[in-house]
Amino acid sequence: MPSAKPLVYIPRVEWCPYEYYMDAANERLLKSFARVRNNGDGREKLSHGEMVDHLRGAHALLVMNGAHVDEITYEAVKEAGALKVAAVAHWWGQSCVDLFARLKKAGVKTIDASDACNEAVAEWALGAIIAGLRKMDVFDRLMKNGVKWPTWRGVAGQLNGSTVGLVGVGRVGKWLVRYLKPFDVRLLVCDPFMTRKAAAEMGVEKVDLNTLLKTCDAISLHAPIIPETKGMIGRRELKLIRDGALLVNSARAWLLDNDAFRKEMQTGRFRAYLDVYEPEPPGENDVLRTLDNVVMTPHVAGTTDMMFHRCGRFAIEALREYFKKRG
Repeated sequence: MPSAKPLVYIPRVEWCPYEYYMDAANERLLKSFARVRNNGDGREKLSHGEMVDHLRGAHALLVMNGAHVDEITYEAVKEAGALKVAAVAHWWGQSCVDLFARLKKAGVKTIDASDACNEAVAEWALGAIIAGLRKMDVFDRLMKNGVKWPTWRGVAGQLNGSTVGLVGVGRVGKWLVRYLKPFDVRLLVCDPFMTRKAAAEMGVEKVDLNTLLKTCDAISLHAPIIPETKGMIGRRELKLIRDGALLVNSARAWLLDNDAFRKEMQTGRFRAYLDVYEPEPPGENDVLRTLDNVVMTPHVAGTTDMMFHRCGRFAIEALREYFKKRG
């Protein structure tokens, strides 16, 4: 490390408090190797000139999430002049994609250090698959509603020995594949961006969507939010899902034809674990709230205290390694 510590600028955060990412431990870690210019708790929109002043002399950006990154313009970065590297702790879709494009154009190295959130969502999906196949919610409901000791315990499934399908193998899907590997499962994936060679190297089978839906005991959605995926699981696709199967959605309700999905779930043919909805929150009279074959959580798959801490830590560690190599 050079004798003069690099200066790290933290832009303002929204949606959740700055301290969620930067608890005392993460503050200490960052200050162990860097000087800090912190606008994480800032509330006011910055003009071009103000952003230049904030960036002037800063060697690194520590971006907690995608809130307000539109203020970090190409022109401001070039005018400030010193920026070398930027790390994102919590990836926020298109806003972060656009930020990275601007920074790369300005010659700034970019680091996606957001795996902590991807891990958390994949962990939720794994838990939903296990709980859903084992029908834990069904047994809980029975035992709390007057059934002293259910006698039909053998009808529940299990993960070992099952066929699991992933629709999309992106940022979260790759982690879920990793989490599923210790189990004795057949893994099918549908992802037009994945080659058969890449699938073989990952130890999964690439199939078309129809085959996946018809074959799998559990299906987990992880496709990206792009125009081509809008309502990709529609009435026809829902009819292909096997009776008694499990559908898990921790991505976005964007991927479903939501009217067709609600109608299909009312038949009771298969079960669903959901963390995302359209709209959010679902209405008080939404039929999904009434169905025993639907388990609902309120968009919390990636939202835990540990996730926020780890997001901050991973990004700080990425910056520390960057400057260590250049010391």
